[in-house]
Amino acid sequence: MSSCGSKIWLLANLLLIAFIAASESVDYRLNLNVLPSLYNLTIGIRGDADNPGAIFDGEVKITLQTKHIDVYRITLHTDSIEIEDCWLYNATGDLVEHIVAARLIYEQETNKLTVPLAKAMTINQNYILHFKYTGKVRTDTAGLFAVSYVEEQTKKTKWVLLTEMQNINARRVFPCFDEPAIKAKFEVHIGRPSGFNAISNTKLIRTTNEGNNRFMDHFDMTPIMSTYLLAFVISGYRARGNTSEMAIYTRPEFYQYTEFSYSVAQRALPAFENIFQTSYKELGNELFQYATTPRFPHNSMENWGLVIFKDKVVLEEKGYTDGWSQKEFTIRNIVHENSHMWFGNSVTFKWWSYVWMQEGFARFYEFFMGHKLYPEHQLDQQLVIRKVQHVFSTDALNITQPMTSPENSIQSPADIDYKFGRVSFAKAACVIRMWRNAMGGDNFDKAIRSYLKKHHLGNVEPKDLFAQLKDHWPAKQNVNLDQFFSDFTEQPGYPMITVNISQENHLIGLRQKRFLSNPGDGSDPSLRYTIPITFATNLEPNFQNLTPHMYFDKVVDVALIYSKEPIDWIILNKQQSNYYRVFYDTPILRKIQEALSKDGHSSIAVENRAQLVNDLFNFASVGMIDYAEVFQFLEYLSKEVEYIPWFAAYDGLQDVVRRLTPQQLTHFEKYLRDITAAVYSKLGVFWSSEDNVLDVYNRDMQVAWLCKFKNSDCNRQVTFNFEGNLNKPSPDYRETFYCAAARSAGYDRLLDLYQMETNFNERDLLWKSVSCTRDYRRHYQNEILNSSTSVFQKTVGLAQMYQQNPDLITSIYLMITEDIELLADALGSWSKTADVLSNMADYFTTREQEKLFSDFIDKDSKLFGDSAVTLKTALSTVNKNVQWAEQRLGKLVNFLISRNGAAAVGLTMATTLLMMMSTVLSFLLKL
Repeated sequence: MSSCGSKIWLLANLLLIAFIAASESVDYRLNLNVLPSLYNLTIGIRGDADNPGAIFDGEVKITLQTKHIDVYRITLHTDSIEIEDCWLYNATGDLVEHIVAARLIYEQETNKLTVPLAKAMTINQNYILHFKYTGKVRTDTAGLFAVSYVEEQTKKTKWVLLTEMQNINARRVFPCFDEPAIKAKFEVHIGRPSGFNAISNTKLIRTTNEGNNRFMDHFDMTPIMSTYLLAFVISGYRARGNTSEMAIYTRPEFYQYTEFSYSVAQRALPAFENIFQTSYKELGNELFQYATTPRFPHNSMENWGLVIFKDKVVLEEKGYTDGWSQKEFTIRNIVHENSHMWFGNSVTFKWWSYVWMQEGFARFYEFFMGHKLYPEHQLDQQLVIRKVQHVFSTDALNITQPMTSPENSIQSPADIDYKFGRVSFAKAACVIRMWRNAMGGDNFDKAIRSYLKKHHLGNVEPKDLFAQLKDHWPAKQNVNLDQFFSDFTEQPGYPMITVNISQENHLIGLRQKRFLSNPGDGSDPSLRYTIPITFATNLEPNFQNLTPHMYFDKVVDVALIYSKEPIDWIILNKQQSNYYRVFYDTPILRKIQEALSKDGHSSIAVENRAQLVNDLFNFASVGMIDYAEVFQFLEYLSKEVEYIPWFAAYDGLQDVVRRLTPQQLTHFEKYLRDITAAVYSKLGVFWSSEDNVLDVYNRDMQVAWLCKFKNSDCNRQVTFNFEGNLNKPSPDYRETFYCAAARSAGYDRLLDLYQMETNFNERDLLWKSVSCTRDYRRHYQNEILNSSTSVFQKTVGLAQMYQQNPDLITSIYLMITEDIELLADALGSWSKTADVLSNMADYFTTREQEKLFSDFIDKDSKLFGDSAVTLKTALSTVNKNVQWAEQRLGKLVNFLISRNGAAAVGLTMATTLLMMMSTVLSFLLKL
């Protein structure tokens, strides 16, 4: 390196250090010298119901005081607000000072607004800081924003104005102290035109006529609460229920779709009042409302007394969106937001670094209370596959975070957004579940009641929760609770326990290490945890007692379990109730497989069957075992009929099977037919009103996989039932069933159904289904290239064709690229065309496909302009995918070839018998 280069390098680094230091010195937090107790807020909409306008008028009078001497400045938050004037009054209403807008000091980066005072504030004396201002009715979904919809009968455009204050968007609606720990009461007044009504967090007290077809709605004072919980909705909505106690507000034409959601709301609130032994009204608010919106940044938001949902969460249209999965979606969201009235609204975290203290509990109770209220959905079991195993994938990466972050590390808006992820929601729910199971349900419930009572209307940090948990923890459990709590909340990731057996099957040895999806990604592999150990054996197959047998202390290298009698098999972590994976030595794993293959699966819990499957796929993904061993273990599934293990199996299979070549898929198809023998025999392809919820979900999965991978009986039975039955399948199963039908003789009828359908959701479903056709050239030329189909539908239709028919991907690719300009014209963009090809290339599995793609890029990339880089990036991904498959799937392919070859004679006989039985059944059904 030359001396000149060294100087430039040194200067650049000094500038970088200075920039970082400057960034780190930015103070986003308020100094708390001045604190509010009441906001008297008036918001006025300028336009009318047909055009509410882009600007609103605001006025806020903030009652506040200081407990410090020499306070000459009041600093609070504001963002995207134009302050017109500012005054400071004393408690008796006398003007102390008029602060013209030009004197106000604003910092754009921190959103801090400083009001300089000529005279210091008097300690412990109330003042009223009065602002007049204007704000923006936004087009995004932050602060106060507007959304529109088309009224079904009149076809007129209707408007809804509503708020979303979380995380730090209250400052976009009014000047405020916009931090969760700075709580106050709110008195809200909404000025609106005729044709609108307004709702807010609390009861409507009165409405005054302001003249010129304008009205002012005045609302009762709120409990003391954080700014992010303030909400209002201005609309032409209609209410279901008692508007003084509990109601759901939505579009008038949607009234009939809220019956089920309202029934859930009526059950959820009393259930929480019972378990927490505090009524909702005792929290400080008499009113509980729900409102819907066509557009929102999240599924729902827990504003105190006015929960807002996306339409899709709580609306159920009979015959279209009233299936079991939709009901479950509604149940979980309503229960989740109900729990927030206690966790978050009454008891609030001190700072955003502790988001999990609200969201983790809400997610936990979403499943726990949801199961108590609606046990038919078996949400207690579903939590394992939908949250525990789901969040494991995130928590094993370098991008993961601890549940609790140091306060000083969460400062900027980006930092705050960072905390709203799977760890704060799903991992926290799983860790809370672990605590409850370890200490016992009764002890946990008592601890939570004490915690909620002690900190009502206050702000907390983790130590406040832990103090109550420790006070109610069973004394006989030998564990350092402070260490146990901090290991799983202040450290990222989770442990994996390795299990081996010795001394003629009397001694079980346990070792722990952190599980990482990519050990070389910079994550700290040395982290260790204090782990609750539960287990069952063939000698005592009790999977219900979740009290820890012991705790594996993080400072201990090996934990031992001794059995007087020799053990045949052992399963750790009963019901996967604790937050870790388990790796069994080969001899133990073989014995477990034998146990699973017996009638009743040797009483091994359904959650543990799913755990074994999920763990094995993840161990294979990091090279700890080969995929051939996983697939060999999955042979036990030939006797498995339960949804929970099958969900884990298909979740793991999808990424592996996606990398198999079309030739290799023929061997997988035979394998899949064998391992689904029992479940397919039980469920078949035809739906029944007698199905339980998880059977409905299970059939949907099985038929989706079996028909996709060309199971002849599956496709034949679907065709027979589709042609002979004009009734619609149940909403949960409709897309899968229609997709399977479209692959054969059902295409034309489904296309007719799609073209005649007027329901928006059903049209989308039918389009996806009809695009499963194997008559890909006809569908592409007549429908996808047709100008009447939207660009979004075109891209969805193309993806469906090759994703649902993986053996056709090369043929579909060649069809598209033989005249790529046709597709570009249909999509109206070379950029979108590049995205379509890039997505398709992610499903390429052979060097031949890679060569075809490479040749196309060499020949035609100039057509794509700047988007050619998308194609080149995709080509690199294809190379990595094919290389990974060549390196990792060789033994698996050999296993499939070997086991299918050895079973060929038996399989042929079984297939022939099955076909004969199907033919007889079809004949009898026609009689």
